[in-house]
Amino acid sequence: MEKQTIERHSLTRVEAESANLIGPNTNAIYDYEFTLLLKNIPWAEWMTTTNALRCRPEFLHTFREWIASSRLNRIEGLKRFTQMDLINGTTQTFDEAYYKYAGRRLRFFRGEYAYHRRVGLKWEFIGDSPLAPGDFIIVSAPFCSDGRVPAGLDKILDEAHTLEVPVIVDCAYFGTCEGLELDVTHPAIESVSFSLTKGLGLGDIRSGIRFSNLEDQNPIRQQNIYDHTVLAAARIGLYMMERLGPDFIPLKYSEIQKQVCAELGLLPTPCMHLALGPGGVWENYRVDDKFQRVGIRNLVRARFKGEI
Repeated sequence: MEKQTIERHSLTRVEAESANLIGPNTNAIYDYEFTLLLKNIPWAEWMTTTNALRCRPEFLHTFREWIASSRLNRIEGLKRFTQMDLINGTTQTFDEAYYKYAGRRLRFFRGEYAYHRRVGLKWEFIGDSPLAPGDFIIVSAPFCSDGRVPAGLDKILDEAHTLEVPVIVDCAYFGTCEGLELDVTHPAIESVSFSLTKGLGLGDIRSGIRFSNLEDQNPIRQQNIYDHTVLAAARIGLYMMERLGPDFIPLKYSEIQKQVCAELGLLPTPCMHLALGPGGVWENYRVDDKFQRVGIRNLVRARFKGEI
């Protein structure tokens, strides 16, 4: 699939904000092709097939190959993990970590996914105090505020390994991005999780994969051992992965993202729905005193459709 461009009309920041084309909400782009595919799910055919929803091994194998098939991103080190588990989106990995490490302090970078600070845990930003043996870390890559691998992550991983601080890596934005170079071979990393929520528009039909070396009595492993998990969502996810690759969104929208960012004086990020506001002009978009993060998915989609 070739990257696409269209003719455009100049748009101001005031117009874009007034029309709700940009804003602080940083949801991923939902492409109309997702809707078309979901409308044609062959439920009748599946329901006449014995154990049609018992697709967990196929889903996990396909997801691993789907990740590796990206030509715009590279993830190294997933083969070091012995377990692949079906999960209810990457959020299930977080929830299990909160339970498993309830006695520890959660650490994350400024600008990280806000869910982590809403669930009543003891937490602190990385950098506000030294790591300690009683910590655990969750980090998104692509990072949810700038679409990149967080600066200084290698040093943090080294410190975490020395202190026996487990690190959970969240790759939920994979499928929306280009240029991601992520190496997960570091021994401090306990697990790496992906989902189809952002890249294939399955936020309401949640499924994902967790890579780890865990063999424990916690919910994710036990649910997978007994196939007591999100099997219908996995069947739909499998159906979507067979039809759309992990580069679908960036191939379709990358050039348009750059166009609209140039028009508004924004800095494009590797994630198609996300931009950064430079200087003090975008101060009202500032998150955690660090990122001036602007959600541009509505603008990118509207420009692609020729509506502006």
